[in-house]
Amino acid sequence: MKRLIVLGNGFDIHCGLKSSYSDFFLDRFKTLFGKGKENIKSIEELDDILSKKRDQILFVISNVKSSLNFNPQENHDSDYFKHYKDKYISKDSDITRWDLFFLFAQACVGKEVTSYEWQDVESIIFEVVSMALNEKYSPKVSYKDEITIGTRSLSGRKLFKEIIYYLSYVGKNTSEEVAAELLSELKKFEDVFSKFISSQINLDCADDGYVKNAIDLYENISKCNKRNKNASGERVDVLSFNYSLDEEFKNTLDSKIDDMRLKSWSNIHGIAHHEKTPYYPAPVFGIDNHDIVSQVEGNDFRISFTKEYRVIENGINEVRASNGYTNTDVISIYGHSLGEADYSYFEALFDENDLYFSNCKLEYYYYSGKSEAEKLINRQMAIKSLYKLLMNYGKTLSDTHGANIVTKLNLENRLSLIPSK
Repeated sequence: MKRLIVLGNGFDIHCGLKSSYSDFFLDRFKTLFGKGKENIKSIEELDDILSKKRDQILFVISNVKSSLNFNPQENHDSDYFKHYKDKYISKDSDITRWDLFFLFAQACVGKEVTSYEWQDVESIIFEVVSMALNEKYSPKVSYKDEITIGTRSLSGRKLFKEIIYYLSYVGKNTSEEVAAELLSELKKFEDVFSKFISSQINLDCADDGYVKNAIDLYENISKCNKRNKNASGERVDVLSFNYSLDEEFKNTLDSKIDDMRLKSWSNIHGIAHHEKTPYYPAPVFGIDNHDIVSQVEGNDFRISFTKEYRVIENGINEVRASNGYTNTDVISIYGHSLGEADYSYFEALFDENDLYFSNCKLEYYYYSGKSEAEKLINRQMAIKSLYKLLMNYGKTLSDTHGANIVTKLNLENRLSLIPSK
C-alpha cells in the first residue's frame, strides 16, 4: 500500500496553530496600527482604527496629488506609499505595500474577513498584480456594490482599483518597475508571515501542544497501527502546502511513533522557520498560472507571481526529498480548501497516477462542524469543492472521458468524503 497525504492549512488549524487568515491579520494590523490595543481578540474590534487608517492614506494621496498638479489638466503622480510611510510610519516599521493592499481589500471585498481562507489571499494577490500591471483578467473575488470612505461613495472594485494604482506607483511606473517592486514587497510580507508562524512552533516540545496534536493527527490520517507501521510493503509520503512542519518533523515522528512507512515530508511552498534551518527556502505566496498562460501576449509580468515560477525562483525543488508520487494507491487530502490557485498541483498528481484509468483512490477530509446545520453546510461545501476540482481536471482529459470522471470514481468506489471533528 502506497499512500500520499496532501496537507492544507486545516491540518495546522486542527492541531492548534493560529495560522488562519484572520489570526495572522489580527496580529499584523495590531502590530502596525493598534498601538495600545494589544488585548484586542478579534479583527472586528479593530474596525474603527482600520477605517481611520484608510481615511488617513486617502488624505495623503489627495494632498500629494494636489501638490503635484496645479490645474485640472495636469495629471502627475508620485510614489504615494513612500509619502505615506515617510509621514506617518516610524523608520523601524516593516510595513509593506501589501499590508495596505490587504487593509483596503478588507473594506472593498464583499466577504467577511473572518470567512477568508488563504485561497482568498491568493485571489487578492491576483487582483492586485492584474490591476497594477493593467492586464485584462476575470475577477477572482466579488466586491461590495457600494462603500463609503471619507466623503466618497463608490463601488468596492472601483475604489480598490484606484488604491492599487496609487499605492503601487513607483519610478516612472513602467510594468517592469511595478512588477519588480511588488515582488520585492511581497517577499518582505512573506517574511513577516514566516516569523508569525515560526514563533508558534517548537519541535522540542513533542509531548503536548501543537506538535503532539500533529503527531496524533498524522497517525489517524496515515492509518498507523502496530501491524502496518513496520510492514515492508507499506509506504507513506507527505506533500504539505503548509509552512510549518518539514523534514525535521519526520525525525520527530520516527522517535515518537516509529513509523517506518514514512519516507518523505515535502513542503512545496517553503518553510516558515527557514532562518533557523537555512537549507530550506522561505515561504512563498503565489497565484495560479492557468488564466495567465492561456492569454499571454508579449511580456506578462504576472508570471513572476505564479506559484510555479516562485517555487523555481526560490530553489525549493532543489532541497525537496520527493521526485514524484507515481503508483500511489491512496491520495488522502486533509485540510485543503482545493482552491483554484492549487489546481495545477492536483492536476499533476492526478496525471502522474493516471487517475481515470488506474485504481488510485481519493480521500478528502473536511471539517464537519458542530451543529447539525453546520455539518450539513460543510459537507455540501466539501462536495462542491471536490466536484469542482475533479470536473476541472476532467476538462484536461479527452472529451470522451473527462466529463464523467466523478461518475467513474463513484462507480468504482474510489472517492471518499471523510468528516473530521
